[in-house]
Amino acid sequence: MVIPFMRNARQWVLAMAVGAAGFWPVYASTPSFDRYQVILNRKPFGAPPPPSEPVRPPPPRADSFAKSLRLSMIIETDDGEMRIGFVDNRTGRSYSLVSGEAQDGIELVSASFEDEEAVLRHGDEMALLKISAGGSFEEIAPSDQQARLEAARNRPSYAERRRQRMEQQQQQMQPQPPPEPKYTGEELTKHLYEYQMEVIRQGLPPLPIPLTPEQDAQLVAEGYLPPID
Repeated sequence: MVIPFMRNARQWVLAMAVGAAGFWPVYASTPSFDRYQVILNRKPFGAPPPPSEPVRPPPPRADSFAKSLRLSMIIETDDGEMRIGFVDNRTGRSYSLVSGEAQDGIELVSASFEDEEAVLRHGDEMALLKISAGGSFEEIAPSDQQARLEAARNRPSYAERRRQRMEQQQQQMQPQPPPEPKYTGEELTKHLYEYQMEVIRQGLPPLPIPLTPEQDAQLVAEGYLPPID
């Protein structure tokens, strides 16, 4: 006799097993998105942004004041000022300026003796000239002009630069401490004995260091010293 409750329980278990068997293949397989390709082709979220291009400095203006200038000289005067010389190839006129000075509307903003370059300004335009560049120049963008002006204003004074140079010269002139000895104590004695034997093997004049009986016997056995009669 089968109890109705047990019969219903078995039927419920069988029904769950059949249902699980029916749904399992759906989750076991990888879903396919082929049917959504038509929607994806329409780009419902918009096209991706184009790749960004590197920012390149604008080419020099054809009417730049610096297009005919050639930097020819940079010196540091006795009072610490930087003086430059440049030539206008268009007119043949030569110019000589110190920092902050202007001629024909061309002002020297800053100069570097080490880098052999100078920054000139004319109106709202600023340009970088190098001695090694010949007649070419580099136009300074308006966004960088303020930084150039700040660097020129914050340049150390002549007295400060002179003090720094004197400190460097004094450091170079100070005697350097002698190097630490490579051998000391027992290591030095051992090294001298070994060096003495090597000198005798090469037939060179020996050091004024007596050989130990063991060393003498070794050199006699090697044929470098005659035996003691």
